[in-house]
Amino acid sequence: MTTKFTTSTKSLVLRYWPKCNTPPVAARYLNSPTHPIRPKIVDLCAHREKKTLWWRVSVSQIQQSKRVVRSWCGRRVRIAFEQALKQQGLDKLGKPLLSESPSRGRKLSGTLEIYVQPPCVKQDFERIQNDVHHLLSLLLDHEQPRK
Repeated sequence: MTTKFTTSTKSLVLRYWPKCNTPPVAARYLNSPTHPIRPKIVDLCAHREKKTLWWRVSVSQIQQSKRVVRSWCGRRVRIAFEQALKQQGLDKLGKPLLSESPSRGRKLSGTLEIYVQPPCVKQDFERIQNDVHHLLSLLLDHEQPRK
């Protein structure tokens, strides 16, 4: 049984599943048997490593903002999340960094989605970093007993 873990701040919502799920964009092509890009997506999904962290940032909650603003917000959240992973001793795929001691034993795998909320548009990068670090810490604390 896979249980979803959800936590949030004012500007971000984090949803995590211990199992790797097909990303929504890939599912769109997988569900269309005649789409020309479908064979490529099938191959990518079939060969994607299942023991890693599949994560993405969604800006769907700020669709009222211009495309440049959505891209900017998404990029800031991605950078902050990668920095938070590194601070926790993990690489971009949720695996322990080579420089970390093996006794720390932290690893994160499954599917993680970060939804950018409208207040994020007006927040400075330091606040976003704090929010992401807080959300990742909550997730790791939640997942650690399971491992």
